[in-house]
Amino acid sequence: MKTKTLMLALAVMAATFSTAYAQQGQGVELLRQIQDNFVQLHERLRPAVVNIDVQGKAEAEAMTPFGPMEDFFRFFNVPEPQERQRPRQQMQRPRGTGSGFIYDAQGYIITNNHVVEDAEDITVRLYNGHEFEAQIIGTDPETDLAVIKIEASEHLTPLPLGDSDRVKVGEFAIAIGSPRGFEGSVSFGHISALGREGLVGLAMQGLTFQNLIQTDAAINLGNSGGPLCNIDGEVVGINTAIVYGANSIGFAIPINTAKQTVPVLISQGKVTRGYLGVSIDDANTYKDVDSLGLPDDRGAVVRQVQPDTPADKAGLKTYDVIRKVNGEEISNASELVRKISAFSPGTTVTLEIWRDRQQISVDVNLTERTVVADRKAVEKSVLGMKVTEITPEILQRLEIKSAIKGVIVSAVEPGSPAQEARLMEGDIIIEVGQEAVSSASEFFKLVDKHAEPGKGLLVRFVRGDRDPDITIIRVPKH
Repeated sequence: MKTKTLMLALAVMAATFSTAYAQQGQGVELLRQIQDNFVQLHERLRPAVVNIDVQGKAEAEAMTPFGPMEDFFRFFNVPEPQERQRPRQQMQRPRGTGSGFIYDAQGYIITNNHVVEDAEDITVRLYNGHEFEAQIIGTDPETDLAVIKIEASEHLTPLPLGDSDRVKVGEFAIAIGSPRGFEGSVSFGHISALGREGLVGLAMQGLTFQNLIQTDAAINLGNSGGPLCNIDGEVVGINTAIVYGANSIGFAIPINTAKQTVPVLISQGKVTRGYLGVSIDDANTYKDVDSLGLPDDRGAVVRQVQPDTPADKAGLKTYDVIRKVNGEEISNASELVRKISAFSPGTTVTLEIWRDRQQISVDVNLTERTVVADRKAVEKSVLGMKVTEITPEILQRLEIKSAIKGVIVSAVEPGSPAQEARLMEGDIIIEVGQEAVSSASEFFKLVDKHAEPGKGLLVRFVRGDRDPDITIIRVPKH
């Protein structure tokens, strides 16, 4: 009996091992198929991805004794470190590199606005090494999109565009571009999040319409403007930014945004958008305020009406809650901005508003939305930080409700005196050395005046809607 039992056990074990080996073989074959598919995908996509070299106008580069500073949110056309390490005030032509991809056989190429803005010369290099001079066809800072064009003497194969509205978290993502100038690099990962909004660093740089795709596919400096693709080889996003200091957190502009914007850039060179003229908050932040009597938490609450704007002329008031535009419901403030901006200037829209606990309708004739040139921070760095001028648009993006004078910290270098003094991106500096600051140029003058090597520099600042605070920046001795 024991012998029969042992024989049966051995037979079961043999069958188990045989099945395991078979499954292992099947598993290896499956992995090989997946690997081959990725290899073929890269071979198919690579010819349509280009490297973009940019030279700007000659200018004096402002350097600090502490070296060049990095932005918290890194835009990928930042020059290589060796290109920045030059004598102070040396006249030079700033250089940058980025990526792009072929939009059609006529030579139109999609990239990021920040890759080519302020460019004097643009050189596009194809996968086969052939180079062509490119011209800017159109740019749109608020979506960070740009179209350039080359006159190629060879056949160009565009990339197919997918549908970013159908993308799901967890799907494979493939990024192709020129990270750190290494052309044709490919990385694989996943879609890690969708609909990213309210990224302050990007908003301060001018990227107003975000709704970004987040991915853990490795992207680095130089990937900017390159495609983020799905496993079918379709472009679902355009790589635009990463979080400095984080591991594999990158953002891409949804391709459906480009589908709407690119044809307009090709035909008109720019995008014109409707403008209402209100500062707004999400209605859900007011849901517990009984005096408003909101029926639910949907809509956008008017915080302020700008004088002599369409909203002002139509009679909109503070505390109005905009709930519908032309009959379409509004979920929050960002959605209202997107819907209004989608209309052409001169269009009359009907707003459904909640006022005094009842619904009313208001017709508003939209004007053209203008973008204040607040995208680029002042390039000069001091004590490990960069600053930029305050504009009403920036205050609205940062959700700062009070009028305030000063400069906004746009970047802080890790380990710098500014970071050690607790200063952060988005802080508003209102005093340096106990003297009021009202502009970036004045800020730098006051720093030069009061900063003594080896001593502390008093800085008064505001963070969000908090009361002003004071910090001390320790000025390095050398």
